[in-house]
Amino acid sequence: MVKSQQQLMESFRDFEPARVTRNGQAYVETNDYIRPELQRQLDLYNQLEQINQRARLIRDQIDNLIRRYHDYLIAGRYVAHYRQVGYRKKEGNVFEHVIPLRTVRNMLLQGTITVDQALNAPTCILSPEKNVLLGKLKLTKSTPNAWWFWQRYQQLDIEIETWDGEAVDPSTWNFARHCEYFKV
Repeated sequence: MVKSQQQLMESFRDFEPARVTRNGQAYVETNDYIRPELQRQLDLYNQLEQINQRARLIRDQIDNLIRRYHDYLIAGRYVAHYRQVGYRKKEGNVFEHVIPLRTVRNMLLQGTITVDQALNAPTCILSPEKNVLLGKLKLTKSTPNAWWFWQRYQQLDIEIETWDGEAVDPSTWNFARHCEYFKV
C-alpha cells in the first residue's frame, strides 16, 4: 500500500548526517568532486545562448564550488595561503580572498585563469580591523590589479607572510609567483 503524503510526513524522523572527519581521504574526495563539477558548470555557462537567470544561477554555483574548495581544502591545509605578519589563531580573524571571489569567478568564466588557478586563488588571514579597513577603502569586492594582487592591501600598512612563514615582498610577489610557490 502506498502511503499518503500526510502519512509520510508524520512518520518522518529528522536525523543528523554523520560528521565527516577532515583527513587525507576527505580532502581527496572533496577535490575529486569539486574539480569536475566546477568544469561542468563552466561548460554549461559557456554553452548558454543568452546571459539570463540561468547564467546567474550557474555563476552562483561556481561561486559556491570555489568557496567550498577554499573553505575545506585551502583552510584545512594551510588555514590560508598567506597571513598578516603577527597572526595568531584567534576568534574574529578573517579568511579573505586576496583577489575577490567575484573577480576570480569572472576571470574563470572569461578563460583568463584555469580551474586549477581559480581553486587555488590567493587567500589571506587578516585581523578584523584590517578587514574593516578594506571595506572602508571600498576594496571588499574589487582589486586594482589581479596580477599584482597585493596592491589591494597597499593601504592596509601590514606585512604579509606565507602560511609557513616565508616573507612576501608585495612588489615582486605576483600571481605567477603565487602559482609557483603553491605548485598550481
